[in-house]
Amino acid sequence: MKGQKDSNLTIVDVPNNLNEFQEMKSPNSLIIGGGTYMQLNWEAGIKKPKRMISIHKLSILQAIEEVEWEEKACIKIGSSVTIASCLKSPLIAKYASILSEACQKIAAPAVRNRATIGGNICSKVGDCIPVLLALDARLQFFGEKEYTISLNEWLSLENSDPDDLLVSILIPSKKPTSIQTFAFFHKVGRRKAFTAAIISIAGYIELENKKIQKVNLTIGGGSHVPCHIVKAEHELFHVNIENINWKNLHEIIKAGFSTYTDPFVSAEYRKTISANLFVTNLKRMVHSLEGDG
Repeated sequence: MKGQKDSNLTIVDVPNNLNEFQEMKSPNSLIIGGGTYMQLNWEAGIKKPKRMISIHKLSILQAIEEVEWEEKACIKIGSSVTIASCLKSPLIAKYASILSEACQKIAAPAVRNRATIGGNICSKVGDCIPVLLALDARLQFFGEKEYTISLNEWLSLENSDPDDLLVSILIPSKKPTSIQTFAFFHKVGRRKAFTAAIISIAGYIELENKKIQKVNLTIGGGSHVPCHIVKAEHELFHVNIENINWKNLHEIIKAGFSTYTDPFVSAEYRKTISANLFVTNLKRMVHSLEGDG
């Protein structure tokens, strides 16, 4: 009504560049990209904020490109790149194919056209996160200062600043020619792609002469905060693939992460299926290398 303010209205600011974003920022503002995750929260009854900053016009957040960071070749993915665009990217398919796999299994196509990789990360429970953890991704933020932090470290922070803007994601892209690499992603859900995962796992391994030189085994999905299965990684590091103790590894993985029981799935089921999937994929790696030999 004219002359009367609706207290339920949300003000949406739309910056055209990072300087405008910095000027519009306030402690009560919510940064929003595609908005798909927040839409779920609002439909669940969570109150909308009084003020939002929509970052959809910030072109600096929308590119996928090859860059050098600290003298290392990387793929740089802007935080506003949609899941659908990640799925179509030749660079991601070439250097981070398991990220393409994860994007294929996120929600329905209409959602992937709006949802952004930055939103998937900032939810802290997105299906991209185990993959990005496995690939040693780093996050670049813009706030009072610009800084870069590993995804693993950022997830462990108790008080990350919600006013800092995630600008881009860096993924290492080049390896020495003597190194063989193997990567995998697997999502288990109650339906193909349209519900939260029961569990999502990812792995990235570097080998030289059948000896494991680097191993990242990560897990997330559902309400899990994604993490490394550290003891399993230690079990495999510097081990010749012909000497892996599969039974012992299975038990270490089962004991290596915290999970939960819900009305649909028990914690024991989550632990067992996760260990089974890791072992199956690692055995596939061994068999493929034996075939090469």
